[in-house]
Amino acid sequence: MPVTTIKSEDQYKQILSEPGLKGIEFVAPWEESCKGISAKWKDLAGNERWKGIHFYCVDICDQQDVAMDAGVKMTPAFHFYDGESKVKELRSTSAPELERTIGAVLAGH
Repeated sequence: MPVTTIKSEDQYKQILSEPGLKGIEFVAPWEESCKGISAKWKDLAGNERWKGIHFYCVDICDQQDVAMDAGVKMTPAFHFYDGESKVKELRSTSAPELERTIGAVLAGH
């Protein structure tokens, strides 16, 4: 499943209102630390192993209101939701840590 770019605050709120697991990556695309982990995020989204979660991305430069709504203070940041409830948050550039976090979200931890 491809990563869907969130392009408005209304779209962000709509996505959160939908049932199911979702992961949202918050990035500043010009920041070097975001570039590498964003490529990994795209790879994970396309992997059948993680098909139980929907992958999204927010460019905090374009969507400042969304970033403020989500309480993002640093990038890269990953927020994981079950429906509207945030179940986990990760601020890291570690690909193995990101995979472990997604696994924990899918396992309900």
